[in-house]
Amino acid sequence: MQIEPIDLAANPPLQLELRYSGTFSELRPNHFHGGVDLKTQGREGQPVYAIADGHIRRIKVGIGGYGKVIYIDHGDSYTSVYGHLSQFSPRIQSYIKAEQYAAKSYEIERYFSNERFHIEKGEVIGYSGNTGNSFGPHLHFELREQKGQIPLNPLNFGLDATDNDSPTLLGLYVYEGEIANSNDLKFNRKKIVLHPVSETQQTEFISDTIEVAPFIGIGVEAFDRLEQSLNKNGLYQIDLSVQDSSLVSLTFDRFSFEASPRINKVIDYEFEQESNKDVQLLFKPRDLLIEMYKKTLSQGIIKVDSIPLKAIVSLKDHSGNETRATLFLKNSGTVSNLKQAKYSTAIDTTLQSTSSTIRVRTKKNAMISSENLSIALTGDTLSIGPDYGYLEEPIEVSYGFSEATLERVINERLYLGKLTEKGKISYIAKAKDSVFEVSLNTPGNYLMASDTIPPLVTPLNFQTDRNLSNFRYLSFSVEDQETFISRYNGYIDDQWVLFEYEPKEDRLRFDLNDIILLEGKHTIRIEVEDALGNKTDWHTEIDIR
Repeated sequence: MQIEPIDLAANPPLQLELRYSGTFSELRPNHFHGGVDLKTQGREGQPVYAIADGHIRRIKVGIGGYGKVIYIDHGDSYTSVYGHLSQFSPRIQSYIKAEQYAAKSYEIERYFSNERFHIEKGEVIGYSGNTGNSFGPHLHFELREQKGQIPLNPLNFGLDATDNDSPTLLGLYVYEGEIANSNDLKFNRKKIVLHPVSETQQTEFISDTIEVAPFIGIGVEAFDRLEQSLNKNGLYQIDLSVQDSSLVSLTFDRFSFEASPRINKVIDYEFEQESNKDVQLLFKPRDLLIEMYKKTLSQGIIKVDSIPLKAIVSLKDHSGNETRATLFLKNSGTVSNLKQAKYSTAIDTTLQSTSSTIRVRTKKNAMISSENLSIALTGDTLSIGPDYGYLEEPIEVSYGFSEATLERVINERLYLGKLTEKGKISYIAKAKDSVFEVSLNTPGNYLMASDTIPPLVTPLNFQTDRNLSNFRYLSFSVEDQETFISRYNGYIDDQWVLFEYEPKEDRLRFDLNDIILLEGKHTIRIEVEDALGNKTDWHTEIDIR
């Protein structure tokens, strides 16, 4: 089945003035952003429209990720994705709710043949919301190449917003090395002093002559801002030329999800961990394949001689607005205090804490950092460093408990946690057997903690002695102090009913339209369990009259 070409200018997913809170392929923690985030005027419930004829291929309802999301196939070429919805259109909503009741689960995922849900261009398929890993009402929209589900930049299909502002350059960085090794360069960063050519426009910059090591790479810290928006969005294109010849060209128009985790190899990961600044590297390892690097000659590494070189960095948004910086580079002739990348050796070591025997294993080159991988035990705290190091391979850790300690594991409900910067413990995994194994993907300080406190359930919008006949929803706060809610069920008069869970608001909500309640007293019961198995069985009576 073929369809007409996708035209997002004529058929956008929202019939609002387009404003972005996130653009395609932005640098996000551990991934590139796979779509665009469209503002919905700070409100939920805006109609969301199908961009073309097609059929629903997949619907998922989850407490994380895209929350309530619809995937629509358009012929055999494209898939469109609509995430963080508050609810689906009536015919879809009734089907999904029936499936939730049949499965007795809020979280479900369903796939469909092309006969089940035919969708017409411009049809309302749902309403914008804030479900899943969303931190404010908006629509997450993606357009994918159907074969391989490759994310594509929707702006290339007409989904564009007014933008007459050039990208904002926050900083350029030079990364130095004695040899053309991209890993060595990463750990020798210095910021370039730039002078604006015009004090009023701030779109053209120039440097003094910078003395550098024989081999360098360039890093860019920048963002783009669309008109009438304060959001700091990603760029569309970055180019680097040396002596008027193109060396590197990045265009953010497509990438594969398999490439997304490689983001930490093309940003200054240590700097991001230390300062929360995102610096896009214009150089990369030779064997690293990421689609947005359209050209990378010599890995993007510049060889600098005693004769000054001129390099130009160009930053563009999708509307073609440009910010440029001209750099003058000269070999200093001397190299001192340059760091070299430290490649970790394979480790298999056993440590003894007061409560367990801890075995730590790593593969060779599990971490490439400016400092050596370190593993230490202080009391019961396992420290893996450096804190800002990037793990290429996970570190395997196993805790062996004696019989006496195992009883404590069970009774005190022990779990492995990671200490945060604020001194809190972030849950990693539950300990339950005499040997507890876990893979750690980030360095830091880890220790065993206990959680014996059950979750707390509290009514939010009603009192039990009130007449609730005119209520549409019953809302409850569900909180767990130590870990998180892992399972819950709700019942009215011992009949399972659908409670929607919103973890970022610690809220359960039941739609009273789901069932018919006769006049009189009715019992509500909520079962809630946290990650450690602590349970709360809360119940009360409500009055319908």
